[in-house]
Amino acid sequence: MRKLLLLTISLLLLMSTFAQTTLTEAVSFHIKTIYGDPIWLFPLLDDENKIVVVDFFSTTCGPCQDYADDFQAAYENFGSNEGNVYFVGINWGNDNQGVAEFDSIYGLTFPTASGSQGGGNIVYSDYDIQSYPTVIVITPDHNIVEQYIWYPTEENITNAVIAAGGIYVSTNDIVDEKSLINSYPNPITNTGNITFNINSPSKVTLSIYNLMGKKVTTSSSVFASSGNVSIGFSADNLKNGYYFAKVDTDKGNIGIVKFIVSK
Repeated sequence: MRKLLLLTISLLLLMSTFAQTTLTEAVSFHIKTIYGDPIWLFPLLDDENKIVVVDFFSTTCGPCQDYADDFQAAYENFGSNEGNVYFVGINWGNDNQGVAEFDSIYGLTFPTASGSQGGGNIVYSDYDIQSYPTVIVITPDHNIVEQYIWYPTEENITNAVIAAGGIYVSTNDIVDEKSLINSYPNPITNTGNITFNINSPSKVTLSIYNLMGKKVTTSSSVFASSGNVSIGFSADNLKNGYYFAKVDTDKGNIGIVKFIVSK
């Protein structure tokens, strides 16, 4: 009996080591991305029948930096939020500017919310997150089927999502629009150009954000043919400093590029 009790205690301790959220059932949360877009958890689960994968991270955490591209790769493996899986990053402690810089450095295009301005700190508390990075998987029935994917490699995240019912989707099947996005000249004085490539005719929208994640200008949607696309914009109303250009089509997000205005 004593051996059985010790074994039970050991198993519980082992489980607590690997469960970095104490929850087994999701609680609702509402966050805003660094670009001001609202995300509500329960409508994603209930109305869109999505599997939701959350990366709880800190911009100053070494392992968060090491595995950032793994989460990005897994996000792309399942169709960049256009399939039956929705990926989102939730930050602890930083603001929109800090998270935007983190995303830019590591080439992240999945939606992210900052801790102090996007509501991330509240979600950390609600989910009783013990450490970061913590990647969890929530199924449409609100169950947290993965409380801690470790190590959060592309392979481990992908396998966990498939086990939860995620459909692995080639980006060619959904939004084969991801391409290198560039800004020139850089720095910009009066007029800038954003260049990228699309594989099919699309409506394209260019939005400019400052480092605080505030949208400062948006172009009207324009129709672009497939191939190389260049969109020009005026920097006359932009103060000197760093900015982000975000390109969207009617099929999804193309990417984000950082540029400087210096007059």
